[in-house]
Amino acid sequence: METLLRQQQYDDALQCMDDRLVLIDKLVTLASGEAEEQQAVAALAVRLSVQEEAMKNLAATHHHAIFEQLTLFGRASKAGQAYRVNSKEF
Repeated sequence: METLLRQQQYDDALQCMDDRLVLIDKLVTLASGEAEEQQAVAALAVRLSVQEEAMKNLAATHHHAIFEQLTLFGRASKAGQAYRVNSKEF
């Protein structure tokens, strides 16, 4: 997921996140009836929680970068409009 986000392949990263959640849900379902498996699932849950926070932070960073690019694009568009309006006056 990190690689997909760095490569700005956001749709693929989102699909990967969804697939990951489905796999986690299936693991929990499989281990729910096995006492010895529950401990392993609990350990996995802790590791996944840490990974999830890292993914959220990475996604937030990319979200912020995209917002900044859109803001710059909006400013450039407004500047272009102002230039076209002003150039027509002369």
